[in-house]
Amino acid sequence: MNFSYGIIAVVGVLVAISLGFIAMSPDQIIQPRIVEDKPTICTMEWAPVCGIDGETYGNLCMLNAAGVKLVHKGECSVDDPIVKPRVEPKPEPVMESKTEPKPVTSAVPASPQTHIVETAQGSGGPGCEETNECYLPYSIEIFVGDTVQWDNVDTAAHTVTSGTIQDGASGMFDSSLFMAGGSFDFTFNEAGAFDYFCMVHPWMTGQVIVYEAKEMVVFEEPTDEPVMMEPEPLPEPEPQSESPMSLTISTPDGVGVPGCEDTNECYLPYEVTVAVGTTVTWSNDDTAAHTVTSGNVNSGPTGVFDSGLFMSGATFDFTFNEAGAFDYFCMVHPWMTGIVHVK
Repeated sequence: MNFSYGIIAVVGVLVAISLGFIAMSPDQIIQPRIVEDKPTICTMEWAPVCGIDGETYGNLCMLNAAGVKLVHKGECSVDDPIVKPRVEPKPEPVMESKTEPKPVTSAVPASPQTHIVETAQGSGGPGCEETNECYLPYSIEIFVGDTVQWDNVDTAAHTVTSGTIQDGASGMFDSSLFMAGGSFDFTFNEAGAFDYFCMVHPWMTGQVIVYEAKEMVVFEEPTDEPVMMEPEPLPEPEPQSESPMSLTISTPDGVGVPGCEDTNECYLPYEVTVAVGTTVTWSNDDTAAHTVTSGNVNSGPTGVFDSGLFMSGATFDFTFNEAGAFDYFCMVHPWMTGIVHVK
């Protein structure tokens, strides 16, 4: 009978122990764990350690049993942040630029340009010269090879004649008379500063400045600014040799109105014959201003000689150094014509 009670008591103790283990939290189950090739001895001693998850474990054995890494020995403080595994940032790839600075060609037009100059409205009467607005624009800067086109937007006829009213036409270019709505163009193939004026209205003046077109290369890095070249001075005219003989032709009084052409008496004499080297002088004996311009009213000036406008009492002379027949006329009064034969 006592033996039976003993068996029952042993079985009851075993059942109680089993129930106790079943009721325990998995965290409280102590299991052996190998750390650094040495067994961790699990005891019931309270030796708190802080896990990486921020929880305090009873000892290192319980920490290892839960599969949590150690943050530091001791309990986790309330204000300690939860330590997370450090993730090293991946370096971003750096793109290397292989683009090299390229030279930039600058400043000078790639091809010849055409520039427009207009004769101002009302420039046929004095006044525009006070503000340099007889030709618009009065002064223009271009490069060698460029073309200037003069448009007559005025109601009066005009000319574009290279030179000045004081020194007369230079012979480089001359439009002859072109009417309202007409135009004249000239291409400048050499550098320099070129004055021009209107033969009919001598107060009308203008200027074209022509520069050498030199290509300049500017890089992206700072460099000295390109310097525009100054216009080359015009060559001095060669002195004329003394003429072996001379002759005078008169513009008589009253030839400023039509009629003298009927008897060829606009220039007196109308036709002359001289030898090579002769200097012919034209004397303005009329009350009106006149010109002596080589060429004719139909074909325009030839550029051999041109007096420009010379007033009453003034003279103009020219030395003929080559043989030929030279027609001439007055730009202001185109019915006035004459001819010089040189032998």
